[in-house]
Amino acid sequence: MKTQKRNRWKATLCILVSLAATPYLAAQEGHDAPQSQPKYTLASICGDYGAVATYGANVARALGTESFDGHGNLTGSAIVNQPGSNSTRSITSISLSGTYSVKPDGTGKMLLTVTLPGGATATVTEDFVITKSRVISGVEVATEIEDAQEVPSAVIDDSSLVIHTYTLRGTPKSCTLQK
Repeated sequence: MKTQKRNRWKATLCILVSLAATPYLAAQEGHDAPQSQPKYTLASICGDYGAVATYGANVARALGTESFDGHGNLTGSAIVNQPGSNSTRSITSISLSGTYSVKPDGTGKMLLTVTLPGGATATVTEDFVITKSRVISGVEVATEIEDAQEVPSAVIDDSSLVIHTYTLRGTPKSCTLQK
């Protein structure tokens, strides 16, 4: 009789442990499974961003804004504080337009046409990574982006590396619905 009770107790315990472990195992399967949707897409870069550029070892600085449409197009403008003649500083206004691509891991490229004072243009390629993001309307949207220009500055007369930080300003409308 004692053995029968002990066996029933063991069977009951096994059933309880199995039932308790089922949600844990199901949750683990979901974590290990590949995601059906990429984390980052073109829609991940959407809205109005503040842009800060640093040239070389702080030789010059640009402050501006860029608007990304969530479909691979961007426009923007900036002022550049750069070295002038006779140890002075010069302020130059530039505008830009271009396209961007985003990989599922949050890296990508911007292909830009920069319009300089006087109307001359320069083509620039920037490699970037999304460093911060948040979900907005079901889309992982970049709140901060860091980049490095592939070639020296097209704006200042210097061979400086140019790096940018982009910071999302406000909450964009859903870029997945725009056409």
